Amino acid sequence: MMNERIAVVGLGQMGGRIARRLVQQGHKIGVFDTDPGRAADLAALGATSYTDLHSLAARHDVVLTVLPDASAVKAVVLGEGGLSGGLAQGSLLIDMTSSVPSVTKDIASTLAQAGIRMLDAPVSGGVQKAEVGALTIMVGGDAAVLQKALPVLQEIGTQIFHVGEIGAGHTTKALNNLITATTLAITSEAMALGVKLGVDAQVLLDVINAGSGRSASSETKFPQQVLSRKFERGFSMALMCKDVGIALAMARDANSPAQVSSAVHGLWQLGVEQGHGDMDHTAIAVVVEQMAGVRIGAAQ
Repeated sequence: MMNERIAVVGLGQMGGRIARRLVQQGHKIGVFDTDPGRAADLAALGATSYTDLHSLAARHDVVLTVLPDASAVKAVVLGEGGLSGGLAQGSLLIDMTSSVPSVTKDIASTLAQAGIRMLDAPVSGGVQKAEVGALTIMVGGDAAVLQKALPVLQEIGTQIFHVGEIGAGHTTKALNNLITATTLAITSEAMALGVKLGVDAQVLLDVINAGSGRSASSETKFPQQVLSRKFERGFSMALMCKDVGIALAMARDANSPAQVSSAVHGLWQLGVEQGHGDMDHTAIAVVVEQMAGVRIGAAQ
């Protein structure tokens, strides 16, 4: 597959970095985004920019979609002028969006009727790991198709997991993000309470990270984003809220308990409703701070 023509549709925070990584690795890729400026930036590096999806699909064998949500994926793939009208039989669509498993299955079923293969392959690791090709990729779909796609995926990620049939990748990503959202939320609440009761934020965080309460949220996100007050935008609060909602809907459909998930979703929804949706997801700490009437991090 290394010699096949690759394209990336969706050049936002993650998609743009994935596309840039492929260019840096020597791939002659095609790109498309609804923002012409993003595509132009990649074209300046050697990518071929397209103004319509049908033309891109007709000229590329492997298309990666990295889009905001399931509705965007469905429109881009199956909508009027979408990818499905241009993809040839035997082509491969790899959807790297954090999407809805049931929608993914429907899209894959429609594409299969035209002889087009599909994998769902959402990622974890953030923008920094995307830049160096060190993402974790969770793949749903046929194992034989994954084997053929590995050379492309290995340019993007260092840990690639085959998690099941089509849709399983998006299931796994939603559950992973549910845990991330939960640990970030509860760490924010605990830190705010500690500060409110007079414990130094850095000391409290050091103790948490030396004990059983530690998590990726406390070990990485709090020192890098919250205590520093950087909140550098990588993965937005609105997108995290969307993913928690996907996980909660999956739980309801499966009649599986979701008491904690429901409470967590409520907090993230509050953050979005208060106008923080475009901020980095670590700014959920700001929402908690405002509710508690304290500031966890040092003053700027």
